[in-house]
Amino acid sequence: MTEGEFRPTAGDDPREQGLEEGETREGEAEKNLVDCVVTEEVLVGREEAVRQIDEWREKADEYLDKYRRSVAEFANYRKRQERERAEQALRTSAEVVRKLLPAMDDFQRAIDNIPKELANTRWVEGILLIERKLGDILKGFQVVPIEALGKPFDPHFHSALGRCESDEHPPGTVVAELEKGYMIGDRVLRPTIVMVSTRAEREDQAKPGVEDQATG
Repeated sequence: MTEGEFRPTAGDDPREQGLEEGETREGEAEKNLVDCVVTEEVLVGREEAVRQIDEWREKADEYLDKYRRSVAEFANYRKRQERERAEQALRTSAEVVRKLLPAMDDFQRAIDNIPKELANTRWVEGILLIERKLGDILKGFQVVPIEALGKPFDPHFHSALGRCESDEHPPGTVVAELEKGYMIGDRVLRPTIVMVSTRAEREDQAKPGVEDQATG
């Protein structure tokens, strides 16, 4: 090469520059393709994750509903068992108390018929003490007497042995207690045997009048 002759370098060669530019474009295209593939895979993976999350949420809701149902059923079962145990205990107590009631009746009759001359004796005081102790035992079983005297007759709590005329009480009023009744809890252990008042007949209604006799 003579002096002054131009010799292109590797960087100045148009062919080499074109080759480099082609390689660059291919690299960018390849990179863009890879990015697209990665983005698509990410989207697919995200959709799959969302679908699985929805399935897990549905299963979680299903399990939670089953758990709540089980808890409610167990609570109802426990309440039912407690109620049945209470009912059985009440029936057992009622059977025991019914055997004590005749003794209470006898004590009450003895107290009602104490002679006046023996009212202040220690023997009578002993009877009253026993009667009070029996009453405390009944209270321990939630047993209370049925108040009937002077109240309207109620077939749920009273058993009428007979009727008697009365001017002092309205018809259908309990005027005498022949045997005291008792409640245990909210149930009637034994109804009170009573006498119930009826309207007293007047003499002018019971007997025919003078005019009626004359007419007859």
